[in-house]
Amino acid sequence: MKRPCPFDDRDRKPSSAAPVFLSKAEREKRREEEAAEKQRRALEQLQQQSRPKSSTEPSSSAPDDNSRHHRSRDRDRDRDRDPDRRARDREREREDETSRRERTRNEKQAEREREKGLDAIKEQYHGFKKPKKRVIKPSEKFRFSFDWENTEDTSRVNALYQNHHEARILFGRGFLAGIDRGEQKKLAARNEKEIRAEIRKKEGVEERPEEAAVQRQKEAAADLYDAFDMRVDRHWSEKKLEEMTERDWRIFREDYNISYKGSKLPRPMRNWVESKLSPELLKTVERAGYKSPSPIQMAAIPLGLQQRDVIGIAETGSGKTAAFVLPMLTYITRLPPMNEDNEAEGPYAVVMAPTRELAQQIEEETVKFAHYLGIKVVSIVGGQSIEEQGFKLRRGCEVVIATPGRLLDCLERRYAVLNQCNYVVLDEADRMIDMGFEPQVVGVLDAMPSSNMKPENEDEELDEKRIYRTTYMFSATMPPAVERLARKCLLFCGALEHCAWLSAVALLLSPKSGLPALVNIYGFEASSRCSYRAKACYLQSWQGMRHQKLSPGAFLIDFLGR
Repeated sequence: MKRPCPFDDRDRKPSSAAPVFLSKAEREKRREEEAAEKQRRALEQLQQQSRPKSSTEPSSSAPDDNSRHHRSRDRDRDRDRDPDRRARDREREREDETSRRERTRNEKQAEREREKGLDAIKEQYHGFKKPKKRVIKPSEKFRFSFDWENTEDTSRVNALYQNHHEARILFGRGFLAGIDRGEQKKLAARNEKEIRAEIRKKEGVEERPEEAAVQRQKEAAADLYDAFDMRVDRHWSEKKLEEMTERDWRIFREDYNISYKGSKLPRPMRNWVESKLSPELLKTVERAGYKSPSPIQMAAIPLGLQQRDVIGIAETGSGKTAAFVLPMLTYITRLPPMNEDNEAEGPYAVVMAPTRELAQQIEEETVKFAHYLGIKVVSIVGGQSIEEQGFKLRRGCEVVIATPGRLLDCLERRYAVLNQCNYVVLDEADRMIDMGFEPQVVGVLDAMPSSNMKPENEDEELDEKRIYRTTYMFSATMPPAVERLARKCLLFCGALEHCAWLSAVALLLSPKSGLPALVNIYGFEASSRCSYRAKACYLQSWQGMRHQKLSPGAFLIDFLGR
C-alpha cells in the first residue's frame, strides 16, 4: 500500500489520530527557515531601536502590521504543521525575556556610569576629601576592639531610630529619669495637641473654644516648674527655704543621718532662723552659744512645735535636752501666766529623769533657756526635804523636773497636783525602765488629766487653738532587757466605756547610736470610776490593741521592731 505524502494534505487539518511525519530533510529545511526568520526579526528590532521617533511614526506602522500579520500567519501555519509548537513557543518567549532583561541591565549600567561621572565631577569641583582608611597596627590587628566606626552605625539608616515615639509613660509619675521634667511636660503637651489636631482633621470636627482654653492651660502648666521640676544647679545649703526640692530634703536628711517614721511629718529645720521659735528663745539660744542645731534638734523641734508626740533615739551628748526644752517653753508661753488663781492647779509641764544628777542638769539647761521668758522651774529629787520641795510647788511653777519616785511621793502626800499638766517628757526612758521606775511613771501619768487626749485617728487634723497632751520620750540606748520589757505592758483592769489613743505619730532615729530599735507610746483616757488592779498583758499589734478591753490611765509601750 502506498504511504500518503504529507505535502498533499497541507491545506487540510491533520487528524488527531494520525500525526504528520516529517523526513530529515524537511526538518532541516524547517530549522533553516526558522533561523532566517529569527535573524530577520532581530534585524527589524535593531532598525526600530536605531530609528528616531518623529511625526512619521504612524506611517511606519504599516510595515510593522504587515510583518506582524506575516508572522502570525507563519506561526499559525507552523502550529498546524509542527506538533512541538508549544515547546518552541516557550523557548521563543524565554529568548525574548532574556533579551529584554539584557536591555534593562544595559540601561541601568549606563545610568550608573553616568551617575559615577557626575559624582566625579562634583568631587573635583566641590573639593570632597576621600575618607582615609584607618591604619591598624600589627599589634592591634587581632585585638578585639570595643569601638564602633561611624560606617557601622546602622541607626542612621533606620527610621525608627531617627523618629522616636514620644509616648507618655503609664507607670510611676509618668516621667523618664535623667531628663528634665519640664521639657518632658512641654513635649507631652505638644504631642497631645498634634494628635488632637490630626483626629479633628480626619473626622472633620472643628475645635471648640472650651477645648482650646483647656489646651492652653495645659501648655501653660507645662511651662511652670513645681518642687519636683526645679533644676539641680546648687547645693541645698545655698538655697532658700522655698527653693528646696524633695531631692534637696532627702540629701539633707542623709547628710545629718535623720530618719523618720510617721505620717504628716513637718520638714526639719536647717538652722535656728527657720525654727519658728520666738525671738526671746532665739536670743537665748544665741546667748547659750548654739551656732547650729544638732540632727536630733533639727528633727524634734518642728515636731514639738506642732504638739506632736515624739520618740527620739540618739546618742548621749547629741543635744536631746534642748530638743525637748525649747518646744516645751514655746508651749508654755501660749498658756496663761502663772498667778494666784491657777498656781494651785500644778505645773504646766513635767520632765522625768532617772537620776537626780540628770534632773539637776536638765534644770540648769531649762533655766538658761527660760531666762527671757520669766518661767519658774522647780526640781523634785531625792536626798532633799520633801516638805521644802512641796513648799516650792505650792508657790507655783510652770515646769517641774523630777525623778519618778520622788514626784509620785509628792502626789500621794498631796504636796503637788497635775490638774493642768498636759506636757510630759521622759528623758533616758530606757534607764528609767531598767532601774525599775515603770510603776512610778505609770502612777504619774495616771495623775495627769485625760480630757485633752489626741483624737483616735492619727491622720485627723489637730486644732491649733486647743491644748492636747504631748508626750516626749528620749533614749540613748535600747538594750535587750528594755526591748523585752517594751514588748509587754502593765495595764490596770476596770470598767471602761471610752478609750482615746495618744499615739506616737513621730519616731526619730539616729543611726550614729547604732541602736535602730523603735518603740511606740500609747495612753488611754482615765476615768474616776476605775478600779485599779495590776495585770500584765502582751499586745502584738495595733489591731490587737484596738480590740482589747483596755483600762483607763494605762501607759503602754509597744515595740515596733529593729
